Amino acid sequence: MKPVTSSTRRQLYLLAALATVLILAVVRWGGKGAASAPAPASAPAVSGSPEQDRPAARARPRASKEKNISPEDVPIVTLQDLEPPRARGGDRADRNIFDPRQPTATPRPTPTPPPPPPPAPGSAAFIGPLPPPGPTATPVPPEVAFKFIGSFGPKDRPVAVLIAGDQLVNARAGDVVFDRFIVRNIGYESVDIGFVGYPPSVTKRLGMAQ
Repeated sequence: MKPVTSSTRRQLYLLAALATVLILAVVRWGGKGAASAPAPASAPAVSGSPEQDRPAARARPRASKEKNISPEDVPIVTLQDLEPPRARGGDRADRNIFDPRQPTATPRPTPTPPPPPPPAPGSAAFIGPLPPPGPTATPVPPEVAFKFIGSFGPKDRPVAVLIAGDQLVNARAGDVVFDRFIVRNIGYESVDIGFVGYPPSVTKRLGMAQ
């Protein structure tokens, strides 16, 4: 058996003191609880006759008199009254929380297609005045292949001498020479030559060949 040391004794004394304090606390608080317990309330006395309860019943406010309702005052219920309520204010309708049906979606407006581009000028779909036609190109007159070598005769009606290769031709103003040329005017040192099928303003002047 081990000898009891001083530290062990000290712990035993401390435990004993704590146990004593705990016992005193339990006894003290237990006595207060028993003394402070309230006494049971006595049951109310039962009245022997119903006449004693009548004043209390008379003290209560009387109910309002019932209104007499005739059969004509009862509204008539129709099938339209059983339908879900509709929103007011035109075609706009709010969803009824008591209506299990899905609300009808509002259709989107049809987009307006863009206008077609204007037709190009000159096409079949073009409407409007056409541009004026351009000036007609004047055909190039043929090249003069002969030469003017001189003139003779009176001054009012001179005669021009023309030569093309080995062919010599004498002509007055207005004569057709070499099938494609017209003598328009004869001068002393030159001659004006026109062309068959061309206006009179189209001419070419030939000087005297040296």
